[in-house]
Amino acid sequence: MPKLEDPNSFTSWLKESVVNFTEMNAEKQVFMGFVLAILIAAIIRVIEITGGLPSLYEHLLYFPLIFTGLLLGSRIGALAGFMCGLLLSPFSFSESLISGNEIVGGWMLRMVAYTLVATMAGMVAKVIKELSGAEQTAKFKYQGTDLPNINALLRQLESIGHGKGSSPDDLVDIFNFRLQNMDKIQQQVGTEKANELVKQMAVQLKKLLGDQVQVGQTSRNELVGVRSEAEENSKELQQKIESFLEQPIVIDGVSYQMDSTAGVLRVKKEQLKEDHQKVFDEAQSHAFNAFQKKQQFSFLEQNEAIDQIEEVTFSRQFSEAMKNNDIQLYYQPRLNTNSGYFSVLEVSAKWVHPKRGSMSLEEFKPMIEEASLTQQFTSWIIQRTFKDLRVWQKQKVTVRVAINVTINDIVDPLVLNVLAHELQETKFPAQNINIEVSERALMSLSDKSKRYLERLRSIGCNVIASHFGEGRSTIQSLFVLPVDAVKLSEELVQKATSHSDQKRELASMIKMARARGLTTIATGINDRAKLLLLKQIGCEELQGSILSKSLKKSEIPWARIR
Repeated sequence: MPKLEDPNSFTSWLKESVVNFTEMNAEKQVFMGFVLAILIAAIIRVIEITGGLPSLYEHLLYFPLIFTGLLLGSRIGALAGFMCGLLLSPFSFSESLISGNEIVGGWMLRMVAYTLVATMAGMVAKVIKELSGAEQTAKFKYQGTDLPNINALLRQLESIGHGKGSSPDDLVDIFNFRLQNMDKIQQQVGTEKANELVKQMAVQLKKLLGDQVQVGQTSRNELVGVRSEAEENSKELQQKIESFLEQPIVIDGVSYQMDSTAGVLRVKKEQLKEDHQKVFDEAQSHAFNAFQKKQQFSFLEQNEAIDQIEEVTFSRQFSEAMKNNDIQLYYQPRLNTNSGYFSVLEVSAKWVHPKRGSMSLEEFKPMIEEASLTQQFTSWIIQRTFKDLRVWQKQKVTVRVAINVTINDIVDPLVLNVLAHELQETKFPAQNINIEVSERALMSLSDKSKRYLERLRSIGCNVIASHFGEGRSTIQSLFVLPVDAVKLSEELVQKATSHSDQKRELASMIKMARARGLTTIATGINDRAKLLLLKQIGCEELQGSILSKSLKKSEIPWARIR
């Protein structure tokens, strides 16, 4: 049992006093600061007059002033410092009392020092408070849209479950909206516009469902709403939501039709109090089942939830799949057009699902994004890749591999740290590791991620800007980023094969990249026309089904790899 704090202790009194002071209005705080300054100065003056240690107490005075600035802010701190300096000046007491005292000579300098020290302490406190606030905000906001993220939604559920003044039998709604065509829209209009669409949809959902709902974002293509008071019956709610989903979202006069499904789980508040995380997982699972069945709307009552929702959540199921080798690595060779041999193996993965059979990474990627498992999965891919590399090292096989570290278009420093750790452990040549980072991720690199990428490049790793052409950046914008190669998107290659202008533009882009020392790579080479075109305009590495499909490690044609 935790130890209770004594309400009569000095600590309790101090905490209560500080809280009471900070709740005062500005005028009262200024007045209290003024009184505090007079009191401190008067005490120090009495000590000096009675033959104390002026120099010692003069310096000790900085401590309460610093404390005042930190606690009450720079304005109150500056006032306290100024008043202390003024009251310790020759103008505050009889000249005869301080004649010959060393304080007379330096009173102006001391007053300035007192004022500045207290002001700086207040400014430091303000900066710390702002940084702490920004950190807390980032912790509970989804990057890109600033909507409440999964942490904020879980906190909201916990708060509702433990809230007072309501019955445990009161009902709570958890809404889950899956935006099935968000990836396609993002490719068409760019990340910034796609984020605006998601934010606008969240605003309209809040207006639709009432002020009691908090709408957040848990992945790029998923919105989740939590409503503390259920209002409509299931039929009314279905009509309302289906009507909403049929309406387009309008941004800057342009209409966008969101292809969405909605799942609603209605539970009692007492269930949230018992285990809000489990209830949230159940809501996710229910919505995913509706999505798989292609139901535009699915509603689950609290009593049905116990019987119908799968006990094994997706997160647990996916973690077990990684542990049990139900997810396997595949390697797709990349052709070097200069040598005619395969030069790089790009790492991918397939999941042998117990119900849905073999699923490619592109098929189950939205699921791991929604379950916030991208960091765990990417780290797992890196570790399994290096496990294979250890085997090939022992067999004296030289190979270069390419690993995509941005499944969700975000460069996670922790993932890069896993890669660095594996390099140290295996002593594998860093120059044989290609790190693929999506164009969108490169354009929104955090300082920490950029620093980590630069360190990995400094030891020999090659950084590839992948999916180039899906965003709005130009080839010139890559020249200032820590990259060694550019990987052209399938869409860019497809356009070049059917439009002469696009072909000339692509050829110019490749020429410009090579002039800057960047290797050019093309993906999606699935027919002879694309193969001949890319060779003709000087693309150095090619990848696609016409050259080789993704292979198990036992199927890799080592004789064709150089």
